[in-house]
Amino acid sequence: MRRTLAIIASTAVAMSTVALAAPALAEEKIPAGGASFPYVFISQCAADFNASQSNFSVTYTSTGSGTGKGNFAKGTFVTAMTDSKYSSGEPTFEWEYIPAIGGAVTTPINLKNPKTGRTLGSSIQLSQKTLAKIFGGQITKWNANEIKKDNPRIAKSLPATGITISYRSDSSGTTNNFLQYLNAWAPTIFPKVQDDMGTAFPGGKPPANSVAGKGNSGVMANVLAKEGTIGYVDLGDAKGYPSARIQNALGEFVAPSSASAAKALGNQTNIGANGLVSLNYNVKAKGAYPIAIFSYGLARTDGKGPNGLGVRQFWDYTLAKCGPSRAASLGYVPVSGKVLAKAREFVLKIQ
Repeated sequence: MRRTLAIIASTAVAMSTVALAAPALAEEKIPAGGASFPYVFISQCAADFNASQSNFSVTYTSTGSGTGKGNFAKGTFVTAMTDSKYSSGEPTFEWEYIPAIGGAVTTPINLKNPKTGRTLGSSIQLSQKTLAKIFGGQITKWNANEIKKDNPRIAKSLPATGITISYRSDSSGTTNNFLQYLNAWAPTIFPKVQDDMGTAFPGGKPPANSVAGKGNSGVMANVLAKEGTIGYVDLGDAKGYPSARIQNALGEFVAPSSASAAKALGNQTNIGANGLVSLNYNVKAKGAYPIAIFSYGLARTDGKGPNGLGVRQFWDYTLAKCGPSRAASLGYVPVSGKVLAKAREFVLKIQ
């Protein structure tokens, strides 16, 4: 009897030792990717989220909105981000857009005062139609009369330097939003709103004074490489580089910043049943920077995709914690007001 009890006891000890030595369940991977516009912000949110819990691990790959939408539909990305809606190739499963973060699209300019050598980029003011004419290839010199009219204070300092347009070569939500703005004010110059800038130019082809770059980083590299170049990138990718002051609906010329973009986005109220916000570029708010956009999370709502709980927790974390604490310091605008309230409702539908 004692021998039997001894065997039982030793077996129990051995089993408990095995149980203690067993490794914890591995965290579940959530591959995500898409829009380059929110990359700086969303990669920081992923790092913070991963550090806050041990069940899920989110990784974000910047591919551009077009690839992000395609990979989400195929299931390559469990969740994704885009700055523009699907024009084709929508997922066959149930899904939704989630307004996740906002920000400004800036127009960085590489231009100097020929007499002083000082940069002019952040001093240049551009009205809506002047901006459209520049990107449409209709204004090709920095001392053109239209630009001088927008800039009476520095008109004499504007050089006869040729303008080079730097644009996205890849399918891009940043391009789509920039085209939305140009189309709103100059539809005869830019009648098309799409992810591809190359065929959206007047006449369906890039102007002779243009150069393409892949991603926002490629556009920015072109701006840095040649005097006279203007591009369009998000505030985070501009990294403080001198950018134009853009005219808003009140006639003010406003510099891009998180605070000025927030004044435009905070007044957006037209959010659709699918989560997309129809941007109003005629917001008459003092100090509002007009080329402000939302970037959207893409998430399944049918409960048939992998790690639905982790996806829901991640987007909830992004809206509730990461946006308020991280966005402004990284050059973005946290979602607020009516748009935030609806976004939180959409997150609850993720399965």
